[in-house]
Amino acid sequence: MAAIRIARDHEVGSKDARRKVSRIAKGIAERFQVETEWDENVLFFSRSGVNGRIVVDEGRVSIEADISFLLLPIKPAIESEIRRHLELEFGS
Repeated sequence: MAAIRIARDHEVGSKDARRKVSRIAKGIAERFQVETEWDENVLFFSRSGVNGRIVVDEGRVSIEADISFLLLPIKPAIESEIRRHLELEFGS
């Protein structure tokens, strides 16, 4: 398995950050057909070959994903899409 680890500081409250992460997850789910589920302030996502989570903390959003070696060719696209959505929701 290959790993994706991305963290982004933010200056919005946890409630707003969670709402923004929900929008991020929706965009990523549409593009990569992932299933998502919230458990408190952690959004879990998965699809065949990909498992991960987005942790919403006060002041920080952390994304961790493990992808199978079969999906390594699209790892850069996944990372790029995550970063693009983070920038759209939380700014540069």
